[in-house]
Amino acid sequence: AVSTRATTAPGAEPASSGASHPQRRTPPSRADDVANNVEFPRRVALVLAAAGLVAPAAPAHAIGFAKELKKKAVSDEDYLSSAPFAFRAKPHDPVRYYDVQRGTGDKLEAGKTAVIHYTCRYRNLTAVSSREARTLGGNRTIAEPLEFKFGKLPSDYSRALVRKMVVGIGAEVRVDPELRELYVVNTVFDGPADRAGIKANDAIVSIDGVGDLANVAIADIGALLIGDAGTELVVEVKKGGERAAGVVEKITLVRESTAVVPKKRVVEVEGGGGLFTGATGPKPPAVVYVPEALEGMRVGGRRNIIVPADVGYADVGESEIPPGATFRLEVELLEVRTPAV
Repeated sequence: AVSTRATTAPGAEPASSGASHPQRRTPPSRADDVANNVEFPRRVALVLAAAGLVAPAAPAHAIGFAKELKKKAVSDEDYLSSAPFAFRAKPHDPVRYYDVQRGTGDKLEAGKTAVIHYTCRYRNLTAVSSREARTLGGNRTIAEPLEFKFGKLPSDYSRALVRKMVVGIGAEVRVDPELRELYVVNTVFDGPADRAGIKANDAIVSIDGVGDLANVAIADIGALLIGDAGTELVVEVKKGGERAAGVVEKITLVRESTAVVPKKRVVEVEGGGGLFTGATGPKPPAVVYVPEALEGMRVGGRRNIIVPADVGYADVGESEIPPGATFRLEVELLEVRTPAV
């Protein structure tokens, strides 16, 4: 005798003992599979999507991931104006600023010590920054925030600026003993030499027909350059990048009264110290110390300030910021300290 076993086909219900013909179940449709989140091969999924049967995918939520929103474009209308202030014993117009982020910590108040990081950007390039490390001896590096007592200008910026004036071409020159030539050390911003395109490291070949200047006493060279305002002189110049080729350019200049280019000096800041007191450290622009420029900031706040040249790096410049340039200053208030009693 041959015994038989009843089997249950996939998708069908088991036959009951009293039924001669088991009922068959209707196969699920594609729409049912979609509703039940059944996964399909890629080709089938594409076909279903085209037929409108695939439900839209839920947004992905990755742990620890947040999509950065597009930064808001800041226009000139978004900038606010500070209160007017005094600078170098003269009234000064307000500076314009924009709070990129409002702080929620302690408020910066007069008499307290401000601890900030700052970055000066010129043409969107970082020119000077407290965040950039400076190399010390033994390949050590250091980058410190700036600390200063808020609410009062340093004495260097409180008193009137006094400059020695000279009638000439607005250039400092020296004799190179090795190359045996007279070269330009620097020029006064917007002076006759600067406007004519004469730059540092250019060599002056002759002054009003007087050549061989390496053998002329420096006092006599000064006498050739200095004269009455409005008088002309002709100089022959070899540009710094073209000196090897010997290309000489003849330039006519008109003497005028110009200020002697000051040497960079360390500004004495109350409550300051560390990296910014040395002669080689980064130099903050003067506007950092103007109370009205940082008024209203709280710890955690970040502010952008449009810095005019006179409260920036003036006619001297700093790093990639040329003399007389306006630039953007970014300030972040890290901490506010109350002086110990």
